[in-house]
Amino acid sequence: MNTPLRLDHYFFPHVSVTADPEYVGSETDEVTFPLVQSELQETDKPNNFQLAINIFVEPKNEEKPIPYIIHLVAIGMFSVADDWPDKEKLLKINGASIIYAAAREFLITITSRGPWPCYTLPTYSFLLDYADRKAVTNDSKKESIRKPKKVRVKKTSSVSKDS
Repeated sequence: MNTPLRLDHYFFPHVSVTADPEYVGSETDEVTFPLVQSELQETDKPNNFQLAINIFVEPKNEEKPIPYIIHLVAIGMFSVADDWPDKEKLLKINGASIIYAAAREFLITITSRGPWPCYTLPTYSFLLDYADRKAVTNDSKKESIRKPKKVRVKKTSSVSKDS
């Protein structure tokens, strides 16, 4: 193996994308940041792992609708070099980034066929996510999840509801 991490296969066992018919875009729509959760499991084979990522994109409140409400589960099957010292860190940072990028492309494809402009998952730091989880005390089994943030951006295209 030339690289310590190899993606063997990935798939999307749960996909839910709902276009909001009441959504009305504006020049300065806010980018909706997703809520991201990940879970790592070993498989029956040595040095093989399954990494699942749950991605949720939901409005912060009902008064401010967003074009799409999304729940996506992406699962990646990975092999890690036998001699790699910290397999968990490699998978939770690099492996999660690979699966997240695949989910981004998948969501672009799906939402580009919807009534509103396509939704692109914003960049996400799994390094910070990993550091946050490591900071959680050992007696707490709960994973730390970064809260969604919003950033103002100028919309580049618009689609009318009638087209």
